[in-house]
Amino acid sequence: MNASPAPWRTVTIMGAILLAGSAAVRPGHAADAPPPAPGDPGADVRTVLGIQGTRFLLNGEPAFLLGFSYYGALGAPDAFVREDLEDAQRCGFHWLRVWATWNAFDSNVSAVDADGRAREPFLGRLRRLVAECDRRGMVVDVTLTRAAPRPGQPPGAGLPNNQAHLRAVETLVTALAAHRNWYLDLANERDVRDARYVPAAELKTLRDAVRRLDPERLVTASFGGHDLSEGDLREALFEVGVDFLAPHRPRNAQSPGQTEARTREWIGQMERLGRVVP
Repeated sequence: MNASPAPWRTVTIMGAILLAGSAAVRPGHAADAPPPAPGDPGADVRTVLGIQGTRFLLNGEPAFLLGFSYYGALGAPDAFVREDLEDAQRCGFHWLRVWATWNAFDSNVSAVDADGRAREPFLGRLRRLVAECDRRGMVVDVTLTRAAPRPGQPPGAGLPNNQAHLRAVETLVTALAAHRNWYLDLANERDVRDARYVPAAELKTLRDAVRRLDPERLVTASFGGHDLSEGDLREALFEVGVDFLAPHRPRNAQSPGQTEARTREWIGQMERLGRVVP
């Protein structure tokens, strides 16, 4: 018997301290409302994510995004996902992160294949997850990652080049266009110098594709495991053109206590550079 955990059981709680001093709000909970009609993914659009200055907005109101990573959610049955969302909302979370390219524990539950094309049934599960979160007043981070195939992994374990990555962006933006409660992390930890690395010039082509297909869609590109320099800020804000910053800060015991001060430093640097985002 394989003792590996089910692929959807990789859940990490995380606080999204992306903005020092943003208001903490709880979006309206709509768990008792009926789900959207089958085949009509936009039938119950309720949650609109936006930004204003250094703040995130939910339905026009300032919001502090508090969430958790639900990496392998696309491998879970729908009923199981609904139970998890109920539990998360009871704990005060209203934001989650799901990978559209997730391959772990001998299971590939990616919503796109290695060429960036739709991969069913997982793209359909992603649609239903985003729709269910929309109904509940929850925000979804949909994450892509650049990755070269590794020995022993199932086929389609990542996006190996910019062409595939661009096609994956187009696939997701088109498939999820009906909902305004999700944003796209173009490339997880894109500045780590391994298979995840995506140069700024390539990120700009991905960002431009999103703008062409869905001008109002928010995008970011996360940084991996370090605090941001002024050069990092300048590249993200002006060369790539992200809508907000997503630094994955150092993973150590001191990091949570440092986050507010670091965030305030970055806001000050952005003010000096002439563009301020969450």
